[in-house]
Amino acid sequence: MNIKGCYLEYYDDTHTYLVDGVIVPSITQILKIKFSKKYKDVSNDVLKRASDKGTQVHEAIEKLCKTGEVEDLKEVKNFLFLQKHYKFEVLDNEVPVILFKDGVPIGAGRLDLVLSVDGELGLGDIKRTSVLDKDYLAYQLNLYRIAYQQCYDKEITFLNGIHLKDDVRKVVKIPINEELTWELIKDYEKKVSEENEW
Repeated sequence: MNIKGCYLEYYDDTHTYLVDGVIVPSITQILKIKFSKKYKDVSNDVLKRASDKGTQVHEAIEKLCKTGEVEDLKEVKNFLFLQKHYKFEVLDNEVPVILFKDGVPIGAGRLDLVLSVDGELGLGDIKRTSVLDKDYLAYQLNLYRIAYQQCYDKEITFLNGIHLKDDVRKVVKIPINEELTWELIKDYEKKVSEENEW
């Protein structure tokens, strides 16, 4: 896929992104610089089950947005409720992005949702965690915001976390903070540089 004059490839089996044939870290890998211990106390079985369920929910919501088909999942019905209540329209989902620094690709990823509310453009991320980690979401959505704006030349004016877990259905506003995001990128580059010195 061509984005902003670059060719982006993604290999699902290894979760690997390549830009013009060069491997770049995913947005998730960049986030691990700050959140490496996020799930350290959770067993692999629990993580696998949560991941599988999360994938199922994401795919069902993607299908809903693209075809209008409503799967019999509580999270899908709760998503529809939130969409009606907060009056947001889904313009696109699973959108590929490349993150650039000084014109050089330094990361890539796929963001969950591009939203519209009253003519304003925003990004949304769906979470199924039992407790919503707003700190993680702030870094994640701000990284996606910068990458999306770089790739598609459209301004993103709001960021939403969409929390869907069993009976939980919430939209959480996440503040825009570019400074925070560039600090994280700087920390990531510093760590990679230190590892390459060994």
